[in-house]
Amino acid sequence: MRWDEDLGVWLVTGFREATALLRHPALSAAWPERSSTRLHAPLSGDEVTAERTSDLVRRWFMFNDDPAHAHARRIVAPLFSAERVAALRPFLVRLVDELLESAGDELDVMTDLAIPQSSRVICHILGLAPSIAPQLAEWAPDIAALLVADYLPEVAARGHRALREITSVVDEALEGDMPEGSGLWVLRRAQQAGLIDAHDVRATTSLLIYAGFETTSTFIGKAVRATLHADAWEHLRIREPAAAVEELLRFDTSVQQVARCATAPVEVAGHLIAPGDLVLVLLGVANRDARTFDRPDALGLGREIKRHLAFGHGSHYCLGAPLARLEAEVALDALRRRWVTAVPAEPPTTRPHYGITVLEHLKVRSEDVHDAVQF
Repeated sequence: MRWDEDLGVWLVTGFREATALLRHPALSAAWPERSSTRLHAPLSGDEVTAERTSDLVRRWFMFNDDPAHAHARRIVAPLFSAERVAALRPFLVRLVDELLESAGDELDVMTDLAIPQSSRVICHILGLAPSIAPQLAEWAPDIAALLVADYLPEVAARGHRALREITSVVDEALEGDMPEGSGLWVLRRAQQAGLIDAHDVRATTSLLIYAGFETTSTFIGKAVRATLHADAWEHLRIREPAAAVEELLRFDTSVQQVARCATAPVEVAGHLIAPGDLVLVLLGVANRDARTFDRPDALGLGREIKRHLAFGHGSHYCLGAPLARLEAEVALDALRRRWVTAVPAEPPTTRPHYGITVLEHLKVRSEDVHDAVQF
């Protein structure tokens, strides 16, 4: 753990320190309202720019503290219950088989599988038309950039445009019929009961669209990439996918960091965090802490994982974790059953996008391993 002078933030890299801070009552999740980095200070002076991200994002329950966080979370929690997620398995299996049906001996894991799978699933859960699904891949990178680089005018403009387009789609869907029990149906009922207002409906839906798509599609791509890079395809074929998913989550999680703002003095690992300080908990680095994991930089699909921080920790633990696990499990299971061997057809293609890295293409083929493209 250290103080970064350039950004003016605390960087937390240890697993034990991260776990303690993520459940500490004096660390607020409402960082878009409470804190900024030095990058947000205007060039003309030291005053920090107010009102981070956007009004819609600041309403996301993941960026609020209790009781507002708990209240909003309770409304949509049934959508991600163990029973509801388990009931999605047949739909997921059919969807993945459909996506892989046209794949012969080669496919692009991102464009042929991960992106259409995750976008169709979250639209299905929310009750949005499948025709909306392709737009999620256009919205997600711009919203992700808004969360890390909103001090750049172009990032703010692109992120706000994506959120406006999501709001338009949501408003139109709410005016029509939707499947009973779907996410939008649940949120509309909550609004009618006076539990939330129209702004909260839009905020919660935009959060579920973004988080439900972006993190899961990215993780599926990363999981396949890590497996191939470690030459572990055969190990994946003999392991239960559910067990392999936990190690893959630890090894390279989608969400690399979460932010918190101190509301009172917090002492941890010999350091004193002052009120108002911004704290970046580096989940991906903490999941490689050698004090907690043996040979942490090695992918071991046989590793028994008791816990990791891929989905955070504490009261803000990712609500959609069971769904993300199931999506990855079904995708990996389908791939390992379809292909005895799998090797990279080309090096992975990534694209920098205003402070985030987008995994665009991951072309894989099934053939003799000696013909593999090296990473």
